Amino acid sequence: MRRTVFTRLGGAFLGLFVLTVVTFLMVRLLPGSVEDAMLGTENVTPEARQAFRDRFGLDDPIVVQYVQWISNLVQGDLGNSIRSRQPVTQELTAKLGPSLTLSLVSVMISFCAAITLGTIAALKRDGVVDRLSTLGSIIGSSVPDFVIGLLLIVFVASRFDQFPSFGYEPLSSGLYEWARHLFLPVVAMSASLVGIMTRLMRTSILSTLEEDHVRTAIGKGLSRRRVIALHVIRPSLIPVITTAGLLFVAVIGGVVVIEFVFSIPGLGRLILESIKARDYPLIQGATLLIGVLAIIASILVDFIHRALDPRIR
Repeated sequence: MRRTVFTRLGGAFLGLFVLTVVTFLMVRLLPGSVEDAMLGTENVTPEARQAFRDRFGLDDPIVVQYVQWISNLVQGDLGNSIRSRQPVTQELTAKLGPSLTLSLVSVMISFCAAITLGTIAALKRDGVVDRLSTLGSIIGSSVPDFVIGLLLIVFVASRFDQFPSFGYEPLSSGLYEWARHLFLPVVAMSASLVGIMTRLMRTSILSTLEEDHVRTAIGKGLSRRRVIALHVIRPSLIPVITTAGLLFVAVIGGVVVIEFVFSIPGLGRLILESIKARDYPLIQGATLLIGVLAIIASILVDFIHRALDPRIR
């Protein structure tokens, strides 16, 4: 167990190092320059441009810039945003809450719904529930999130005042306000997630039902309900949990579209605005944050696997 923990932590630090290098280099390959994005291209003197570059060390060799950034990063300093002059940590902290909440709630609700629908569809194979869930999964996976979001705004938010079409309220504002502002964005994001995980859960259960240990349990006289509860669902959850962890990372990285549709002040919008402004410190900090969340999700999925499957232990 201890060896596994150290191995995973070593892999996590190596992944973070590679991520910092790739992020640092990629943001500097963006077309255009920081001074053009921030100062404009008209009525700006060469002296003003040079002063701007000197202030943020943009003329230093790229190796020097990277070493300086890493040195500050180790001390917990991500630098200051070029656009707002505010600390990057402060900017990310302010915007992370809505994005993280939206992503977590969407994945958790989708996971629970997919387990229920996928289990019923597999046990009632070729039945009405199976056909309807398969059709719904295909439709949910095929229609983009923003299209579902726009349809919800037109047909739900415009008719029912209980479901706002824009904005975000933190949980501190009250459970009701938090839930009703989050309802439509979560539905829009969950449609495709439920479709993906439902089909995976159905396939996993059907595959597990053919395993030798399940046949042995049935041969010993255990009831079908007990076999399914103890010997089928638990191992069938493993690929679904893996997919849920990967989807969480994908969702938090791609939540920008839903945040624009529902005017949610989250991390996705912040990253897009930073890219437009060539705000290197903020882009680097946000990308690194998403990478850290991805690594944490991966480690958690590994330990959940070990808890569910004795063969891995």
